[in-house]
Amino acid sequence: MNVITDVYDRLCDARKEMVTPVVLSDKEFIEEWKRTHEGEKNTFPEKGQYLTNKGEYVRSKSEKILADLFYKHEIPYVYEPKYELTAGGVLFPDFALLNVEQRKTIYWEHFGLVTDGEYAIKSLSKLGAYEKSGLSIGNTLLFSMESEAFPLDIKQVEKKVINHLK
Repeated sequence: MNVITDVYDRLCDARKEMVTPVVLSDKEFIEEWKRTHEGEKNTFPEKGQYLTNKGEYVRSKSEKILADLFYKHEIPYVYEPKYELTAGGVLFPDFALLNVEQRKTIYWEHFGLVTDGEYAIKSLSKLGAYEKSGLSIGNTLLFSMESEAFPLDIKQVEKKVINHLK
């Protein structure tokens, strides 16, 4: 598919206006994806206080690290999109990411308090709800986690990013 989009991408803007591409270019696909995956939909009242390299605010230091990593690797993403569950209800995953080459949306959840019993139970429930709605852990749903004793493993996260999104 890259050969087709490369030919189109090399056209000057005047010629692009005369062509109706069979396949959207990566740039056009990303723009369309962002229109259909709006971010910052979580209505939880806490505002983000950590500024990412992309220039947006996120709620936690670890979410900033993740966002900056996605940005560094030029992974298109949106923060806290709305995800409608098939059984009804909605969740707000931390990130929706786009694997541009595969043109596949991947959701990412970060669990930052895994040693807190109530938080852990809610996190497992959330993972189950995602799976029941068709997401597949390790495929269309990725996650990271940490606790005071086990901080976020940035190298492991970067491996996931490269393996699933590049």
